[in-house]
Order: sequence, then C-alpha cells, then structure tokens
Amino acid sequence: MSVWKSLESLDGFSYAVKAINQVPPDLLLEMCQDVTSMLQYKTSFIPLDHYQMCLSRTCSDSEVDPKLVVNGLTHVFRSAALGKVTPESLYNELKANAALKEEVLATLKRVWTEQGHLVSNSSLGQSFNVGQLLDIQWKLSVGMSSSNCKGLNSPYITALVKSTDSFGKISSNSFEMTLSEFKKFASEMRDISSIMETM
Repeated sequence: MSVWKSLESLDGFSYAVKAINQVPPDLLLEMCQDVTSMLQYKTSFIPLDHYQMCLSRTCSDSEVDPKLVVNGLTHVFRSAALGKVTPESLYNELKANAALKEEVLATLKRVWTEQGHLVSNSSLGQSFNVGQLLDIQWKLSVGMSSSNCKGLNSPYITALVKSTDSFGKISSNSFEMTLSEFKKFASEMRDISSIMETM
C-alpha cells in the first residue's frame, strides 16, 4: 500500500502539510513521538493545549492549529504502519508527493526509524474499536417548577443517545442539559465532526 495513495484521498491533508511545515523542529519531534505513542496505545491523550501554548510562543503564524498537525501526523504514521513502509520509503514518498520541508521530512524519517516497527506491530487493524454512535435525539422542554422552586420556568434539553459498544451491543442513554450546556455540547460535536472529516 502506498502512503501517498492513502494521503491523496484525504481532503484536508494539504492544510495539514502547511501547518506541519510551520511547526518548529523540537516541537514537531515531540508531537510525532506523542502520536506514535498513541498509535501504540501507550497513551490516549494528546496535550493539544500544551502544543497550542508552544506554537503561540514559537510560531510566526499564531494561527497554526495543533489538532490539524496531530491529525496529519496520525494519518501519515497510521498509513505507513498499515503499508509496512520503511523509513526510507516514507521519506521518499512524502518528499515526492507531500510538499513537506526537508527538516520536517528528516524528523518524520527519524521518528519512523525509531518507532515504526513498534507502531506497525501494534494492532492498528483494530484501532478505535470502541463502538459506534448510532443516533442522537433531543427535545426542548421547559421546567415549570421543582421541589425547590415553584416558579422555575427554565428551558432544558433532553438528549437520548443510542450507541453500540465494541461488541455490537446496542444501548440507549439519556441526559438533560441547560441551554448553555447544550450549546457547548453542540459546538463540541461540530469540532468532532470537522476532525473526523480530516481523518
């Protein structure tokens, strides 16, 4: 499998390349190491706030989005692992097709030389086997009163989430949110959706 064939189909990858090219070499190395640790299931947390703070201090363009960089790196390393690509092949394919700067290519090759065999041997074929979100239904209601407040008159959202677990068992869960909580929830779902589109 060619890494580039996989990268060509990724709509947002050219934006990720531009962002990756702006990351200072030391920070890029740290981000690459965190991504390869995540792909080996050694960590499930990527410190985006830390990266954002570092980028705002060191990047000439303070608009570099660390999520975009991490998504691009994740896709490169996951594609390389699934294709069992050697460090030299990864370097050559990215150099020929991805418009990455030479120092970025050298960093990616270095990390892949050190971590590639470990990432390739992890069970990437079973990555993120955590189930699936099937449906979200919601309704707007108004609480007229409660045991603590007779004139409550407060709007709230009730959400019903249907999902499967990693074994395919379907479950439904409901929860209530205030309007401000719902707005935050909706914003986070939009963020997740945009991240998934770049994967």
